[in-house]
Amino acid sequence: DAEAGLISIDGEVLHPGDYVFSRDDTLHDVLERTGGITSVAYPLGSFFTRESLKTQQRANNRMLASQLEQAVLQLSQSDRESAADQISAVLTYAEQLRSQDVTGRLSVNILLRERSAPIYLETGDALFIPKRPSHVSVIGSVQSDGSISYRNDKTLSDYVMAAGGYTEIADPKSAYILLPNGENAPATKNSIIPPGSGIVIPPKVDRLSALGLTDIVSRVLGNIATSVLAINNVR
Repeated sequence: DAEAGLISIDGEVLHPGDYVFSRDDTLHDVLERTGGITSVAYPLGSFFTRESLKTQQRANNRMLASQLEQAVLQLSQSDRESAADQISAVLTYAEQLRSQDVTGRLSVNILLRERSAPIYLETGDALFIPKRPSHVSVIGSVQSDGSISYRNDKTLSDYVMAAGGYTEIADPKSAYILLPNGENAPATKNSIIPPGSGIVIPPKVDRLSALGLTDIVSRVLGNIATSVLAINNVR
């Protein structure tokens, strides 16, 4: 088979490095060549990144930020005054989304080789397998965004309180957990929160709901949270 390029595999594998792949190789094919993962690897937190996805994410982030800003401009002056706090939060997230780095992350399960859905490789792909992290990130409408030490008996409430509690415009009912593998799940008092997860607390947009911002704000925060986890769990 003709060579197609290189993939970088780093972190908790027996033989990290750059590996040549052919056009028919999958991620799991090349992962086998590393000798497998180490005893301290945290497969759930694996980060598989792709250069072509970074380009898409930058465009998507710019589009979401513009949607937020354009929606705010449509408000009348009286509406802006009555929803000042919510608007301020929304515009802050829009600006943060524009300026942050993108990850190009593709969610993968390195422990499950799905023959029906192989992950073929592209030049510039990279896989990083971290050690088990010892924290959970909390972002959004809390008093102090940050990383909180993980403990298996901590609840959603414990992590939020450790981040200073909710702000006045927090919307706890819309909170969700960004899992270390990039998937997300609703956040409830009984949620299982693995180490390396992110708890995302959106702001209320009740006064802005007519603008259809609820879903956009959630996606914006999801993109921000993904970058936060990439920094905290990989770098």
